[in-house]
Amino acid sequence: MMRDILKYSLVLFTAWMTLSGCQKFTEPEPYQRADMESNMTLKDFKALYAGTPVEFADTTSIVLEGKIISSDRSGNLYRTLYIEDSTAGIEVKIGKTGLYNDYKMGQTLYIQPRGLCLGDYNGVLQIGLKSYDSEYETTWIDVQTIIDRTVFRGDAGEPLPPTDIMSKSQITDAMLCRYVRIMGFTYQGGDNGLQTWAVSDDPDTVDDDSESGNQNFMLEGMKVVVRSSGYASFADTRLLDMGLDIGTKCNISGILTKYGETYQLVLLDLDGVEVLD
Repeated sequence: MMRDILKYSLVLFTAWMTLSGCQKFTEPEPYQRADMESNMTLKDFKALYAGTPVEFADTTSIVLEGKIISSDRSGNLYRTLYIEDSTAGIEVKIGKTGLYNDYKMGQTLYIQPRGLCLGDYNGVLQIGLKSYDSEYETTWIDVQTIIDRTVFRGDAGEPLPPTDIMSKSQITDAMLCRYVRIMGFTYQGGDNGLQTWAVSDDPDTVDDDSESGNQNFMLEGMKVVVRSSGYASFADTRLLDMGLDIGTKCNISGILTKYGETYQLVLLDLDGVEVLD
């Protein structure tokens, strides 16, 4: 009896494996490229902000268009991306990780801010959902159905080159959230003696909150902080190993942001660092 049961089970298993082997697995369907037309520049859209969050109705007809200028592949950006057009740049708080898989640098992105919010975080304007935390004006767009009806991917394209900044007079709020290359930076050292981009091998030299690190650079007397996440793939890279020492000149590319009155540069990866000396 037991032999018959085992024999029958083996026959069923063999038949199942045969049928499974005959199934054809296809690649996922590519995304449907959006074919939209913008009716407002990013500069005009940002001008709608007058000190308090701007909420947009589900019926809004605004359509924004920009090129993606950021990538979270290195881990130095978290659940957010940046776009720019010929007039301005802006942060889009898409609450997902691994955005570089679906949102490629150089790709056109359309945003119809139905139910979204335009808000400020320490000097940087962001598109997201309205936040009910008094510390923030916006929060992440982390519900897929909301993403699907507000953020649309267009055609792929070549990544935009950075805008060269040659003097401190060019570092202004008008350049926030744009991809820039600051030329002739002078390295001044890291906060609390930090020797790497973000992670210290000596916990006594940094604050208890070591999830990020500040490296300070000067351009014609203006300080700009290069702030890096402790989760970035290059977080523990020593600046001396790259040839960066106090007083070294370099060019650095990244997204220009701000925290209060201090301008900050967010690296996409270490390819954005060019040592001159």
